[in-house]
Amino acid sequence: QFLTLSTRVDPLPSPPPSQMTKFPPTKGKRDKAQPSKRSTPEIVPQKRARVGVPLNCWAHSRTGKRCARPVHSREGEPIPVPYCDRCLHGSGDGALKVVKHKMFGKCLVARYDLPKGYRLAYWGMRGRCLSSDKEDRAISFYPPNRKTGSNIDPSVPGGRTLKRDNYNGVLNPGKTADIVQFAACPGPNERQNMRSTFQYYGLRNGKIGGLEFVTIEPVPKNTQLLHWYGSSWWSERGIKRADVGTKRFPAPLRQSKRK
Repeated sequence: QFLTLSTRVDPLPSPPPSQMTKFPPTKGKRDKAQPSKRSTPEIVPQKRARVGVPLNCWAHSRTGKRCARPVHSREGEPIPVPYCDRCLHGSGDGALKVVKHKMFGKCLVARYDLPKGYRLAYWGMRGRCLSSDKEDRAISFYPPNRKTGSNIDPSVPGGRTLKRDNYNGVLNPGKTADIVQFAACPGPNERQNMRSTFQYYGLRNGKIGGLEFVTIEPVPKNTQLLHWYGSSWWSERGIKRADVGTKRFPAPLRQSKRK
């Protein structure tokens, strides 16, 4: 016969006191919350990649450990995108995370506190620029000097390679593992906390390229990483700028808007 819900099952008998396991008394008060053993990792800003200097991956793990894998030239470029192949095409930089935004799709935030001077690289496949009526996160590509790896040229006004003389298509992060593409633009009441350094990676007419960004102030955990897109980006797409900060993923405010 099968047991039914009304069937009574007697509990197992308790062992005699002599056979019961004795545990040592607990020290301290059990009702008091114990501090977490997980602490905020201390992140040291990476050094800028330079020609002739061995380069280790810029990425960090989700717990704050710096990736130790070396990075080598992929197409003969003087300075490669400073992520190892595993981080470039797979796990990405664990110091950052892409999260859902309640109004604007996705955004990029700090997984833990990041210091001023933290470097990150945007990268994508080089090609032609798409029309602005399509969603795109591409940026213009200005290849660096093939020998020095630098976009600084003292022989031109301003010390930078002139955009009109050095344009070489765009870098499109679509269908890549790049996550910096999700960094938003600050709204009217907000300010950027990272910026482009105009240091590009890659070769003229190459397959992939990148652009260096650096944080310009400390970025607290879960704060959005923001950089200025340029006024023309909005007008060409017929989009009105709006503040992107939320309660869960705040954005730094302009000085005049701080309370």
